[in-house]
Amino acid sequence: MKQNILSQSIVFIFGLFIMAVGVVLSVKADLGVSPISCVPYVYSLTFPLTLGQTTIILNVLLIFLQMLLLRKRYRMFQLVQFPVVFLFGYFIDLIMKYSDWMVPATYAEQAALCLLSCVVLGIGVFFEIKAALTYLPGEGLAMALTQTFGVEFGKTKIGTDSSLVVLGIASSLFFLDELAGIREGTVVAAVLVGYIVRFLHTRVFLFERWLKVRKKKQHHFFR
Repeated sequence: MKQNILSQSIVFIFGLFIMAVGVVLSVKADLGVSPISCVPYVYSLTFPLTLGQTTIILNVLLIFLQMLLLRKRYRMFQLVQFPVVFLFGYFIDLIMKYSDWMVPATYAEQAALCLLSCVVLGIGVFFEIKAALTYLPGEGLAMALTQTFGVEFGKTKIGTDSSLVVLGIASSLFFLDELAGIREGTVVAAVLVGYIVRFLHTRVFLFERWLKVRKKKQHHFFR
C-alpha cells in the first residue's frame, strides 16, 4: 500500500508540474488563459501578487466551498488539497521566472503556443487523474456539486469553468477597464483540453499495472 501511495504521489506531482507548464504557456501565448486561470490572472494584474500566489488564493477558496457544500460528507483526506495548491502555485511562479525568453512575434506563433498549452494541460490533467490520489480544487468543486445536487460531473465541470470565466470577465472589466486574459484561447482551452484528456485515457495505459489503481476511482472524470 505504501509503495502504491508513493507511486501515485510521484505521478500526481509530475502531472501538477506539467499542468503548471501548460498554464504558463497559455499566458505566454497571450490569446487567453485557460478557464481555471482566468480569475488568478486578472487579479495578478490588479494586485502586487504573482500568478502563482493568486492561483493559491483562488484554489484555497474553492476548497472552502467544497467543505461548505459537503459538510459532514467532506472526506478529511482531501485536506491534502491544501499542500497541493501551494505546490501548484509554486510551480507556476518557478516556470514563469524562467520563461521570459518566450515571446511569440506573430499571431501564428501565438496560436501555435496556445494549442501547445492545451496539449500540455491535457497531459498534466491526464497524469493527475491516473494518479487517482486527489484532484485540484476546480475538479473538487465540480464533484462536490455533483454529490450535493445529483447533477452529472461533466455538466458541473462545465458550469464551474463557465462561472470562473464570467467572474474573470467581470473582474477584468471592473478593475482593469478592459478584457484581460480572456480571448479565443480561453474558449479553445475549455473545449480542447477535455478532448485531449479523454483521448489519452482511451489510448494510453502505461500506468495501469504500476499504479494498480482501480478504474472505478477515475471513471467520474470521463462521464
